[in-house]
Order: sequence, then C-alpha cells, then structure tokens
Amino acid sequence: MVAAKAADADRLVADPPRASTFFLVYGPDTGLVAERVTALATRRRDPADPFSLIRIEGGEISTNPARLADEAYAVSMFGGQRAIIVRDGGGRSNIVPALTQLLKSPPPETTVVVEAGDLKKSSPLRTLFEKDRNAYAIACYVDDDASIGRLVDQEVKAAGLTLAPDARTLLVSLLGGDRLASRGEVTKLCLYAHGRGRIEIADVEAVTGDAASVTLDEIVDATALGDLDALSIALGRAAAEGIRADVLAGVVLRHFQMLDLARVDVDGGAKPAAVVATIRPPVFFKRADRIARMLSLWTAPRLVRALDILSKAMRDSRLDADLADEILANALFTLARAARR
Repeated sequence: MVAAKAADADRLVADPPRASTFFLVYGPDTGLVAERVTALATRRRDPADPFSLIRIEGGEISTNPARLADEAYAVSMFGGQRAIIVRDGGGRSNIVPALTQLLKSPPPETTVVVEAGDLKKSSPLRTLFEKDRNAYAIACYVDDDASIGRLVDQEVKAAGLTLAPDARTLLVSLLGGDRLASRGEVTKLCLYAHGRGRIEIADVEAVTGDAASVTLDEIVDATALGDLDALSIALGRAAAEGIRADVLAGVVLRHFQMLDLARVDVDGGAKPAAVVATIRPPVFFKRADRIARMLSLWTAPRLVRALDILSKAMRDSRLDADLADEILANALFTLARAARR
C-alpha cells in the first residue's frame, strides 16, 4: 500500500487502519523496530486469549511455507483477533513467496507483522509491502534530535515530572542510536528523580552512576544468567530503593527484546562475543562477557517464551497493582530457573 513516512510512522503504529492487516517493520534502529512490532501486534490481538500472539522465525517459513498460512487462517479459541510476528532479521530468509500467497487472500481475523533489519530499497520484501494495497512498510531509522526530544517529553510527562530546559538539552544530546536504549535511559532518569517533581541538569549528569541503575542491571543479569541468589538480593535492594515494579518490568523486557534481536545474528552463524560488539549503543565493557553468555544460554525459542512470560507479568501486574511486586518476582525467578537448564 505505502511506505510510511517517518513523520507518520508513530501515528500509524498507535492507530493502524483496520483495513490493513500486513505490516513490515524494518531499519537500522533495532530498538525502534522491536518497539513498533510489539505495539502493532499487541493492538491487533485478543488479550483474553493467551494463544492469540504467534511468533515464527523466517527460516521456518523458508523450509515450510505452509506454516504461515496455517497459522494465519487458524481460528482463535475465543473468537477474537490474532497476530503473527515473523522475524526475518537481515532479510536472509526467503519468506516472500509465502507472504505473496497470503496477501492474495488476507485472513480476516489475523494481522501479520514482519520484523526485519536494514533492507535496501530493492529488497523483494520491501517491494512486496510497498506495492500491495493491504500492506504497510514502516522504516525505523536512527532518531534525530526532534524525535528524541519527543520521546523524552513523553516519558517525563508519563512519570509525572517536569524537565528543566538545560537538562533537556543535555539529555537529548546524550541519547540516540537505539529507541529502546534511549527509552531505558529516560526511564532510569525518571526513577532517579522520582518524588522531586522536576529533573535538573545535575540529575542528568549523575544518572549514569546512579545506584538504582546498578540495581536494575544486577536484576537483569541475575535473571538472564540464572543466578537465583543474586536475583533475590537484587530484588530486595530494589524494594528498599523504592523501584516500582512497572519500571523494573520495562527494563527487563527491553533487555530480553535486545537479546531476541541479537540472537538472530547468532543463529546466522556469528559468535556471541562478535554480536555483542555490534550492539548499538555499545554495551558497557564490564557487561560484554555477561551479555555474550546470555546469548549462548538463550536460544530463539526460549527467548520467545521469555518475552511471553514478561508480557503476561506486566499485564497481570497492571490488573492487580497490590500484587505487582510478587507477580513480577515470580516471573523473574521463572526465567532465572529456565536459564539454568
């Protein structure tokens, strides 16, 4: 149908046309790709049906083209909408034939979201989506200062805070390259300034050395590496520091989304350490070996399951705020035990 313009992409993702059920999300900003894929799929699925979101690797479709159609035309057990995420990484999988057939007769109750890396304009996948009337192609390029500024303003407002002009200028200059990472940094800053009402430039300068940020990293690492004792200690520290469950859940979810994207290159034959070196923004050197170990521990199917567990925990904790800490802790310990197997 169309290649969505950068200025229209956020509105399209927030309120996709009901008549369009096929979306290609691609580009060099892997964090933004992951955010938009998740948003589109979430908006087009039945939250009451735990099986309404399906993830399929592009390689599976290459070897078994009928798999995509089988899933797309399947009927939800609750009769609601379903969504399928197809991960194609750098476009190495030959999924165009299966998608072409599906586009000829779109399934009425299923949305298909294809997640890809940076694709050339001549890419068959881009061409297919840009020319078909039932499809949208959404490019995800590295944020400029204006889009980073909008992201900062949205997150700060959502946290119930205001931002001093000089603090905003400095913060925008420090962010960019990856939407998920940028959002994570703003989340940490809001956590650091929680209860003060206004974020000052000193807060921005101090946040990289913030104890809360260290605690969040410890929880992420303990969860993904299966260190149950360290996870228990770090969760206790988080509770003492007043870190909210929703903030913690978002940080852990973004980390596993990053692992999920990086795993595509590992499955393509790259060594985990080499993949870590290509992650943008760069991984802090003291954590590089740990991230490489995580990529060795977590296979693509296990990461899919992990993302499902985290998404359910976030949804359940929003429905029952009084038990949010317990719900999230149970999910993190489930993942940590899975990492040990």
